[in-house]
Amino acid sequence: MPMNNFDLSAMLKRYRTDHGFSMREIAGKLHMSKSAYGRLEQGITEPSYDEIQRILTKLGLKSDGISQTKTSGRLMSTITYVKRGLLYGSISTMEALNCIKDLAEAIQCRPLLEWAEKETDGYWRYPSQPSDYRLYEAGFDIEYEQDSGKFFMSIPPEFINSIEWLGIFNYPHPIDDIDEKWVNPRGKIVIIHEEIHPSLELILQKVYGPDFKLLRVAGRLLPQSLRKILLAVQEIMLRFLLCIETEFGQNVSLDDLSEHKYQLGMLFQKVLESVGRASHLDLPVKPKIEEELTLIKGDEDRFCDWLDQHEISFYEQDEFFVVRDALKLKPPPEGIVPSEMCAWAKKVTSSNWHFREDEGKLLKGLKIFYGVKV
Repeated sequence: MPMNNFDLSAMLKRYRTDHGFSMREIAGKLHMSKSAYGRLEQGITEPSYDEIQRILTKLGLKSDGISQTKTSGRLMSTITYVKRGLLYGSISTMEALNCIKDLAEAIQCRPLLEWAEKETDGYWRYPSQPSDYRLYEAGFDIEYEQDSGKFFMSIPPEFINSIEWLGIFNYPHPIDDIDEKWVNPRGKIVIIHEEIHPSLELILQKVYGPDFKLLRVAGRLLPQSLRKILLAVQEIMLRFLLCIETEFGQNVSLDDLSEHKYQLGMLFQKVLESVGRASHLDLPVKPKIEEELTLIKGDEDRFCDWLDQHEISFYEQDEFFVVRDALKLKPPPEGIVPSEMCAWAKKVTSSNWHFREDEGKLLKGLKIFYGVKV
């Protein structure tokens, strides 16, 4: 594609030198690998008109010496760029969506453009509900009161839904909010509607007794649910690009494609419907502990590793050491678990998902730690 007298290679070299950037830093700004940027700067790669415009926009550059003189010939190299980028992980999902928006405008595919804009801008700006693959079951982080004490507890979705269906939520945020490197290992805190509070409290009272009082609740979107949304968006883009090549061939012009904009719109809708809730992309949750650590009498490090295995928080482990240090001032008799430790175990058991399933497990672990015959 002729570009008049425009020289992207020289412009990139000059920009990098003037600003004192390394090639890796420029590559990062453009969401590409260092080698891919190097080929651009050396003039080895011949990017499409739209790719050049995107590069100039990202770097804040302008040029009057570039024009798109024709759109005939092979399908835009943007398609190859997006496919390779997604398959090899060299571009972000957000960058791929921006490329797709450019393509959608060029071929006048309204459904594709609207979908890409919703994914990049967030669905709250649009009257329609988010796509089905954005549905998720929330976990909860709660503070509650029981037996005159205040406690914290994390509740996974499968625990609540094994008792009673609480509801399905829809994640409306832009894809950039998901594509962080990376979200907290425990997930992402999300806003839960206030009406969930009394429903959740009733469910928990059925399990833990009528004196269970829910004080605060925060919703939590698990990492595998966030990852599923990213994978679904990437799959939709890849499927649609492959459908274009299958239906129209690789040598079709953009002008020819725009003449089939209604057919392309229906093609995209079929792709969207085929992904649906993306159940085939469901990722497994953290597997259950297959081989549990063997506890050793008096080995505090091993005991804390065992607590880590069962997702006991650092705060609760700190309480263990506070009690342990206090007992050193007045050592308990040999062959028993101190009452203070029993009280700590009861508190932890009441607020931990693993130990609630086997209320005697933590006490059993303490007995081994203190050398008491189990």
